[in-house]
Amino acid sequence: MTQLTTTAFDRAAEFITNNARPLERSLFDFHFGHGSVEQVLTELAKFQNDDGGFGHGVEPDVRTPLSSPFAASVAFQVLRELGVNGDRPIVSKGVAYFVQSFDRSVGGWDPIGPHGDEYPHAPWWNYRPVAGQLDPVVRANPGAEITGYLHLYSDQSDSGFVHDVTAGILSCFDELPDGMEFHSMICFTRLAEMAPGPVAERILPKLRRGVELVVGKSPDDWKRYGARPLWFAPKPDSLLAEVLQDSIQAQLDYEIAEQYDDGSWQPNWTWGQYEDEWLLAKVEWAGYLTLRALLALKAWNRI
Repeated sequence: MTQLTTTAFDRAAEFITNNARPLERSLFDFHFGHGSVEQVLTELAKFQNDDGGFGHGVEPDVRTPLSSPFAASVAFQVLRELGVNGDRPIVSKGVAYFVQSFDRSVGGWDPIGPHGDEYPHAPWWNYRPVAGQLDPVVRANPGAEITGYLHLYSDQSDSGFVHDVTAGILSCFDELPDGMEFHSMICFTRLAEMAPGPVAERILPKLRRGVELVVGKSPDDWKRYGARPLWFAPKPDSLLAEVLQDSIQAQLDYEIAEQYDDGSWQPNWTWGQYEDEWLLAKVEWAGYLTLRALLALKAWNRI
């Protein structure tokens, strides 16, 4: 079993210190140093708008400063990671944004909205007008994950609203095949981890069947952009960890071998547009991916 050496860890830490955004640097200090939750929240709050939503490139592929449900879901990943209480303003305002941005006319959350095209972004976030109801794949990402946050912070929103949203997203889940688009599956996995027992029990069998259909299991798969085991099970107590045990161990070996000489892990995708902005986003992604690689290696006892 390969371990990340002290030298390799130090190179990764140096890369984060010198290149990552303040948000990722504060998270690194929290997990590996003496940083505090407050320091992380100070950095995360810089991405929050007055409407409670998040923007300003909190997800590096979407550069708009305007709030969007997708960007807010990315910010809430950090809040969940830190175990932040629902009575914090950054949470309560964010949940209120989820409630007000839910669009009953299309059956969910339009991920980015039309204004995203006014700013640099990855081509997969080009706006597609919604005709009628959202496509199940679009509805799931980020709708399933957002539904999970509504359960996680159930004291911050109306129970009737949460019940209706949950019923709708479970209906969406039933429309999707076992081997659904993997971003949708990640969102449903997060929902299962945050929602009450009955919701998790309802969707887990299909997730356990489907994850083996969509996850790449070898280095040849991981060299291309696609689903990786650790995206579904970043920690041993993740719901799908047991199903993916063998491929997770193989991926951990792979990740250790793939570290760049400068200590980083780099994105294996590119925009093919807005080239100057992509160069900035690429550095931001490298900081994020380097932090996530270290956290996974730590969780699985590879450091």
